[in-house]
Amino acid sequence: MSNYVQKHDKLMRYLDMTIEVATPEYSRVTMPITENHKNGMGVAHGGSIFALLDVAFGCAANSGKESAVVSLHTSVDFLRPGTVSPLMAEARVVRDGKHILNYDVQVFDGSGVLVARSACSGFQTDVPLPD
Repeated sequence: MSNYVQKHDKLMRYLDMTIEVATPEYSRVTMPITENHKNGMGVAHGGSIFALLDVAFGCAANSGKESAVVSLHTSVDFLRPGTVSPLMAEARVVRDGKHILNYDVQVFDGSGVLVARSACSGFQTDVPLPD
């Protein structure tokens, strides 16, 4: 699936993420757990998990938009270690306001275990998204 985030987000490509679905209401993004995604304990690094859920939020929040939605606030609960590849993040819209957008994002590992949950809010700017 091609969208703004896939075209312009270099970290997403560096971490080998795949956007499977991206609509304003819902997105699903996957990422393998390789040695480059792990922390010193051998499980998915919290930074990798955060990057995945942030990309899922960004994909949904910017889907179908002409101007950028930027992150306003994100809170994350890391619930269990990510041990089974791939990780999958699902973002679901809670509120799509004129200026403030809210999403719930959940991250699961390859066995279906809930690894993290997040509340993300974004701000709708008037800055046009680049082509």
